[in-house]
Amino acid sequence: MLCGGIVLQVGISTTSIRPTPISGISGMKSERFVAGQLWIERKKNREGPPISYIVMKGLSSMGFTDQKEVLKFIRWPKGTPTGDSVREWLASFDDSTARPAPGLAIAQVAKEGFGPEAHDEDPTAETKMVT
Repeated sequence: MLCGGIVLQVGISTTSIRPTPISGISGMKSERFVAGQLWIERKKNREGPPISYIVMKGLSSMGFTDQKEVLKFIRWPKGTPTGDSVREWLASFDDSTARPAPGLAIAQVAKEGFGPEAHDEDPTAETKMVT
């Protein structure tokens, strides 16, 4: 349907299942899954949670950071072609390789650092009060 020069999809005309890699303005690595009126975008983030999902189903959309929550929101049964394709697409990403934040090497920080973590716990430990 053409509306003011913009093509609008009315109803589910076809069910095309196609994972599409995209690159957005922010330069974050994104992957997209589209099947009829189901649209899922998976993004790797530099800040915040390492992986986030934006899901649009029909006229509603939500953001998630967990695959289980995505599946709960879309409520697509397992035995259908789209349900199986969504689960395969989500399983194709190995999110277990997300690196945990590196710990502080306390000895190195105490030797080379200048922030509050490089100093003694009690700043008045080496002071005396004269009255």
